[in-house]
Amino acid sequence: MSGGSFEVIADFWDEQVGEEGDAFHRLLVRPALFRVLGEVAGLDVLDLGCANGATSRALADLGARVTGVDISPRLIEHARRREAARPRGVRYMVGDAAHLPELPDASFDRITASMVLMDLEDAAGAIREAARLLRPGGRLVATLFHPCFQIPDGSSWLIERAVVDEQISVRVWRYREPSRTETVAKVDQPAPTVHYHRPLDWYASRLVESGLLIDALHEAYPDDAFAEHFPEAARRLSVIPGILVIGARKV
Repeated sequence: MSGGSFEVIADFWDEQVGEEGDAFHRLLVRPALFRVLGEVAGLDVLDLGCANGATSRALADLGARVTGVDISPRLIEHARRREAARPRGVRYMVGDAAHLPELPDASFDRITASMVLMDLEDAAGAIREAARLLRPGGRLVATLFHPCFQIPDGSSWLIERAVVDEQISVRVWRYREPSRTETVAKVDQPAPTVHYHRPLDWYASRLVESGLLIDALHEAYPDDAFAEHFPEAARRLSVIPGILVIGARKV
């Protein structure tokens, strides 16, 4: 097991994300995740692809008993360091989301995968593993870049200005076929990470095959707080969503 494409940028990523997550995650991604996730107080929650633990800590603050897993040993070091500085009872472990034999069957009420599935080569394996680890009636909730509109090297924003208004649209040319692309998400990022595009029906098929029934599809739109930080992005994302949230229940 390697450390994944985030291992080489782990120190940079921890600095950028910080204790609570960067503004993009705090103001757009996480509220959408938690809206679909619902109440977690008193529940056992697995945070797949936890990185430096920002989402894990937020879940623990809501009263969940949290286990965070990431394939990057260096990111887990950062998560454990932050846990030691301000304990919340989160257990962190290095592991491959698609193969977690150290965790027993049916041991979690909820599993989160926040902006993770599109980073995994074996996302199908991670979905199967999530189904194994969920208790009956438990739910997997995942956020990801919207596969219909946010495709690295396969989509672009178009803004056409008229005299009194503007039209915002997205041009897509590589939707149907899965693809692998190296991307840079942040300014001065020292190395690219890997993004795997899959069409929406790929995710639906893998969930159903694993015994997970989709019970929520939510598209995140920016609010005023997000617009304050990212006015240009808010203009675009208010028209066409960039983040998709999928909720699926073990039946």
